[in-house]
Amino acid sequence: MKFLQTKAWILLLLIQVLMLIISISGENGPVGEGSVLHAYLTNDQTDAGIELKLRGSLVIGMALFGFAILTNAYRKGLRWSWYVCWVYPLYFILHIIGFGTFMPDIIFFILSLAALFLPYKIFFKATS
Repeated sequence: MKFLQTKAWILLLLIQVLMLIISISGENGPVGEGSVLHAYLTNDQTDAGIELKLRGSLVIGMALFGFAILTNAYRKGLRWSWYVCWVYPLYFILHIIGFGTFMPDIIFFILSLAALFLPYKIFFKATS
């Protein structure tokens, strides 16, 4: 159980990686037409291309922010990072409500809750 407590951050990191890949991908894959990377690589200046670049900047920036929190503060057991990481289950609940995509979002919701509750004792040590 101690192993699961100390390595739960990896589960959130994997979720973050999947969210990044899905968010920058288009219908034709991560570098296919309609993807964020394709918009950057082709210097697309249409409205759709600019929108993809804006979305890509946001997604990549938030992913880097998530990676930094997970690999540093969350892994070290800093309490503030535990509160911040509640953005993951919240995101999946909002995604289910907004898009009606119960599967696979419910799986990611449950996994993110597990990654938050498994190390609970690390973040909230009993003070004696």
